[in-house]
Amino acid sequence: MSSEVNFQGFLPVLQRNWRVFVVVGITAAALSGILSGPTFIKPRYMSTATVYPVNLNSYSIETRTDQLLQLLESNSIRDSLIKRFDLARVYEVDTTANGGYFALYNEFNDRVEITKTRYESVLIEIVDEDPVRARDLVNGMLEQVNLLARRLQREKSKEVLRIAERALAHERHKLDSVETILDSLRRTSGLLNYDAQAKELTKGYVRMLSTGASQSQKDAVLGMIRDLEEKGGQFRQLTELSDLFRGNYDRLLTEYEKVVNDVTKELTYTNTVVYPEVSDKKVYPVRWVIVSSVTFSALFLCFVLLLWRDDRRLRA
Repeated sequence: MSSEVNFQGFLPVLQRNWRVFVVVGITAAALSGILSGPTFIKPRYMSTATVYPVNLNSYSIETRTDQLLQLLESNSIRDSLIKRFDLARVYEVDTTANGGYFALYNEFNDRVEITKTRYESVLIEIVDEDPVRARDLVNGMLEQVNLLARRLQREKSKEVLRIAERALAHERHKLDSVETILDSLRRTSGLLNYDAQAKELTKGYVRMLSTGASQSQKDAVLGMIRDLEEKGGQFRQLTELSDLFRGNYDRLLTEYEKVVNDVTKELTYTNTVVYPEVSDKKVYPVRWVIVSSVTFSALFLCFVLLLWRDDRRLRA
């Protein structure tokens, strides 16, 4: 073929060999149409869902949508779907062979697409040869992301729960220690309320002095007043500590109950605005694209070969 391309010579080639081009075009179109049919290429159907993240706590500077994307792309969700739907058998991948799981994961990733939309929602698209299974895979992914988010949230909440349990037990121990000493003082000295008892005993002793009570009665009241003087300060201090520890215990108990509720709560973490459906129209293969591209490629190759043949004849 000459180094300079002569476009004026293309038209005669087309005119002389138009029958060849017709035969090649028809043959290529027919073969590509047959080979792109369901007998040779299984059609795939797509199921989609659009969801918004809810009840997620964002970390660092990432948005809740970014966090939901990370959860959906986790290995645990992928592996659970592969096991639940037996995708190794569906995709005809031998996982016992060398590189089997690598091929299986690649096939899964080729069929699953998770993207963030401009409205800060997440779009899930899954294709499969079975439209029902495609729908079920999307639903399964939504179920698994809720379970995964719940498990991660509970793991953190359980750490907080253990801290709350230790703080509550420590405060309870301090309260019990003070109450044990106070109970002993109440039994041995009869102290119940230092301020009220001191006030009443003082008033009673003054009345005895003014009414001329017997010396034995006065001595009895004075004995009780001396007991208050000896043990009243300790009793009052312990009472104040008891009130302080009881207030702390009540506050910690409220916090503990909140953490328990956080551990046991059953939340969902996605709001589905577009639910997955069973598609009745395949998305792959697009036969007209295959037929047109194959036909064009065949005609172009035929044209090049005819030019090459004519050039060889001219050189001979």
